[in-house]
Amino acid sequence: MRYYHPGSISISRVNQTLNVKYADFTQITTSKTVPTVLLAIADLEEVVDLLLVQLFPPRNGIRLLGVSLSSLEERRPPQLRLAL
Repeated sequence: MRYYHPGSISISRVNQTLNVKYADFTQITTSKTVPTVLLAIADLEEVVDLLLVQLFPPRNGIRLLGVSLSSLEERRPPQLRLAL
């Protein structure tokens, strides 16, 4: 896993998946792909909130809730060239 200083890169095309396991051992998975640039953790949290809204109020108690990110594409600022 790589860690970057906040603001050093941005992430685009994130696929966020929400896994929910209920008390009766049934489970569902829902996902959303975000094609726009995400600059902060708050941007990712917004998408998770949208996925969670669809599930509440839960029909049974929730015993496990998982969020995963995949298909991450880094968008680095272009490197400047020195004229030599």
